[in-house]
Amino acid sequence: MAAAAVATLLVAPSAQASPEDEANYWHKDICVDAGDGAFQFSIFYNSNLKGSHRNVGYNVWDFGGPRPLTFCELGASAPHPGSGQNIKNNAASAINFHLTYTANVYYNSGHKGAVDSLGFGAHNLNRTYNNNASFAWRG
Repeated sequence: MAAAAVATLLVAPSAQASPEDEANYWHKDICVDAGDGAFQFSIFYNSNLKGSHRNVGYNVWDFGGPRPLTFCELGASAPHPGSGQNIKNNAASAINFHLTYTANVYYNSGHKGAVDSLGFGAHNLNRTYNNNASFAWRG
């Protein structure tokens, strides 16, 4: 019976990340200056678009997911505040460069709970300030 359990563990499929998760994690534009890459949303560690940031292009079910999204490690000799920190429950501001879609930052994972709905432009987070867990575009 123990051998069967071990065999099951060895062949059991692992959770697979969605294409969106993979793009948010590995895309070449995740750490370019906000607005310079393909992604239309940037989330920041501090208020007023200060500190480290991370560019996000697709919906994120859980910033803490199987592979947590982190703020970019920027600033060689004196890293920006938040460099390398998890985004989940650590963001204070964001900027939406998309003219058509609203960027929603949610308090809970799974696009639930209180939400900051951010139209085009820069915003400090209010309802989800340092309590943010997911993100979704809304048309």
